[in-house]
Amino acid sequence: MKWRSMLDRAAVRGLRSGRRWRPLINRRMVTGWLGRRYEALYASRRRIFGANFLSGLLIAFSVFFLGQTGIFGAVLDFFIRLLLTAKLMLLERRLMPMPFLPTAASFVTVVAAAALICTHVRSVAVVVALNAILCVAIIGINLFVPIPFPLPLGTVPVVLLITLGALLDWLLERRLLRRRSTLSAERQETSFTILRHIAHSVNPTIQMALAPLRDLHDHLERRSLTGDIIGTRRDGSAERVEDALAATELGLRQIREILDTTEDLFGNRIEDRDFEEVDLRELFAREIIPLFPHPRFSLRTEFNCVNTVRLHRPSFVQAVKNLIRNAEVHGFPPGFQRDEGLWVRFSISRTVKEIVIDYENNGLPFPLGLRTKDFLAFGTKGKGSPGKGLGGAWVAKFIEIHNGTFSKLGNDPVRFRMTLPRRRVT
Repeated sequence: MKWRSMLDRAAVRGLRSGRRWRPLINRRMVTGWLGRRYEALYASRRRIFGANFLSGLLIAFSVFFLGQTGIFGAVLDFFIRLLLTAKLMLLERRLMPMPFLPTAASFVTVVAAAALICTHVRSVAVVVALNAILCVAIIGINLFVPIPFPLPLGTVPVVLLITLGALLDWLLERRLLRRRSTLSAERQETSFTILRHIAHSVNPTIQMALAPLRDLHDHLERRSLTGDIIGTRRDGSAERVEDALAATELGLRQIREILDTTEDLFGNRIEDRDFEEVDLRELFAREIIPLFPHPRFSLRTEFNCVNTVRLHRPSFVQAVKNLIRNAEVHGFPPGFQRDEGLWVRFSISRTVKEIVIDYENNGLPFPLGLRTKDFLAFGTKGKGSPGKGLGGAWVAKFIEIHNGTFSKLGNDPVRFRMTLPRRRVT
């Protein structure tokens, strides 16, 4: 009974509050031990012979066991009976006269149902389950319906082949996405080292700048000076002290948020759980459009049969903001005007496999010497550009983590197209 009391005391210690339960077996240690044993097993020819001999003994024992018992014969008899039953059922169906048009209509209906499932269902597991249910339903109708029914069994392999094609397409897509992610891993690691240093240096400075701003606001509020007018905005409205302080504080907070998001983005710390279903209409209305109440150009949006999209929200917001800022700085310089007015437009639509984001502005044409890959490159800018060449790099990073594509459709007006693969739930 001594060993039982020892186990009881150990259990009481493990259940004591404030102490986490730990498994008795460390999986990492066991995996490492097995790996070392595997390497030691093939360290010499004698050990290689021993491993091969043991493998042969296991195979021989399995064959001997199956041959000397009735398991193999019973399994073989079951499959023979199953095949004979299927053959007799096919012969009965072949002897029964089945009208051509209903049979052809049945094929078309089943194929359409399987294709619709593979096209519109996002979860691969659900696709397999639904098509399996469809196959079982077809077999059940043929087995248990006593009258000739124009739903031939030949539709079952058709459904299975369609499902197999969908699985292969999903596997190839995952392989392509994994390859793209692997190729960019080293570049992300280098960028992360630089950006982590920048973020850790700038964030304390921003915090130090925010503290006196709050004290200054409280001081001016006590003296009733926050309502004084200090200037005029571009649209002609008055700008008060309180508005200027609020805009300054908002700008500093956005800089800190951009640094934090950029650190995660370039540090390869974006995982599947960071992606979320986003209502694009609400996102533009709350987080993007209010940042650009500019009287010189209008911001237009079109959502063609698109409501919610699964994406990484912070990087999408920053990419869109950078495109709009690029148009504001490079496309609409001071003094530039159009008869129809200046505008920036985002048109978002979806296909079977992709989310398509079309961007367009009617500002200055795209520079002739600047290619698309130059626009997306870090630190590259057009001749005479007042920017730093960072906006396009942000867009490129957004495209990269979504495994999408970016292409230029036109120079005048400037048109870009971004395509993002619709993320499946696996």
